[in-house]
Amino acid sequence: MSYSTYEEGGICYLACEELFEFFNGSRYYCYRGCEFAVGRVNNPKERKVAESMCKRMTAETMDTPFDLDTIKDLRVHSFMFPTSPDIIYKACLAGIRRQRY
Repeated sequence: MSYSTYEEGGICYLACEELFEFFNGSRYYCYRGCEFAVGRVNNPKERKVAESMCKRMTAETMDTPFDLDTIKDLRVHSFMFPTSPDIIYKACLAGIRRQRY
């Protein structure tokens, strides 16, 4: 489980821990966003690939009855539990936004 160490993710994992409460399951999806964005965040085309990986993970995790591209508000907060597909997608995108390289 690569999200257990800070070697590859650097400060991104720490930023996810700071963003979500310690008992919140959204931290896991934020960690996954960090992993998807490694090496992709600075290139706009590769960033879209990381975002599509978040969409794929969300679809595999939970049945998505609506289009994830239509979500307007991508803000997250610390008590946002992963109970719906849009929240899982937002948490994953939060990990992408926190990746630095």
